[in-house]
Amino acid sequence: MTRRLALLTIMAIAMIFQIVGCGKDHKTPADIKKTVAWLDGKWALPVFPFGTNPIYMYVNSAKDKFCKRMNRDIFARPEIIKYLNEHFTSISVNPDSLGEVEFYGEKYNGEKFKQAFKIENYPVHIFFNLQGEVKGLRDGYINQEEFKQLIRYIAEGYIEKFDFETFLNMPESKVDTSWGEF
Repeated sequence: MTRRLALLTIMAIAMIFQIVGCGKDHKTPADIKKTVAWLDGKWALPVFPFGTNPIYMYVNSAKDKFCKRMNRDIFARPEIIKYLNEHFTSISVNPDSLGEVEFYGEKYNGEKFKQAFKIENYPVHIFFNLQGEVKGLRDGYINQEEFKQLIRYIAEGYIEKFDFETFLNMPESKVDTSWGEF
């Protein structure tokens, strides 16, 4: 009887851990609120394009100091996390660990991917429309104000009407950089 009781206790504890989320290896909507909902390029590129929002592809390297700075200064800000998660399908691509994937019906490894987009340095920010057409490409570290302006420019459709320099002179381009709002 004690062996059966011990087994039932272990099963009950395991169920409790599963219910409260201990040891889970997947993200829930609650988890994503605290981070950008990045899709891994290894899984996202073969089925590209997809979704109901414009696509933001962040091409980066774990070793690059400017990528580390983007992660720390930009992608950790709650208002940027929220805006990206609501207005974009975000994909993180690290060509150094990409392996071989299919993209637009062709096989790509990291080097071929970098050549296709003429990537020489990290990070690179590529914006696509719903059909998978490149709408904008920017490389390097982008400060908070300009990043907010850039994602607003793409997500809210200003890219279809104005060039970025014109947009920057419009009242709609003004963003908050101190209170954590757009």
